[in-house]
Amino acid sequence: MGILFVLFVAMTLTELYLIIEVSGAFGWDFTIGWSILTGLAGSWLAKQEGRRTMASIQQKMAQMAMPGQEMADALLIVISGALLITPGFLTDIIGFTILIPVTRSLYRRGISRWFKSRIRVNEFYQQVPRGFDQVDASAPDVDPWEDIVEGKLEE
Repeated sequence: MGILFVLFVAMTLTELYLIIEVSGAFGWDFTIGWSILTGLAGSWLAKQEGRRTMASIQQKMAQMAMPGQEMADALLIVISGALLITPGFLTDIIGFTILIPVTRSLYRRGISRWFKSRIRVNEFYQQVPRGFDQVDASAPDVDPWEDIVEGKLEE
C-alpha cells in the first residue's frame, strides 16, 4: 500500500475523531462555525502571504537571481491554503503553522532534506563545439562566424 494512501486515511480518521470529540464537548454549532471561521481566516492569510511571496519572487527575478526559496515558500503557502480550507482541526493547525514565516522555513528545510535524500543528482557536461571557444574574437583578422554554413534540411 502506498504511504500517501495510508497518510490520507489516517489523517481523515484523525480529523473525524477530533470533530466528533469537539462537537460533543462544545456542540455542533461551535464546530461548524469554527470550521467556517478558520476557512475564511486561513484563505485571507494565505492570500496575504502569497502576495508578499509573489512580490519577493518578482524582486529576485528583477535582480536576475533564481528565486528558489521564494518558489518553495509559494508552494508551501498553496498547500497551507488547501489545508486551511479543508474542514478539520489538525489540518488547520498544520496550515496555520505553514503560514508563519519562521515555521515555514522549518518545513522548507525539512522538505528540502527529504528531496535531497530521495533525488539523485546527475551532472551533465556540455561539450562545446569547436570554433567559438578556441578562437580569439578580439583578433582583428579572425571571424568566428566563417565556419557557419547555411543550408536547407530535407527529409
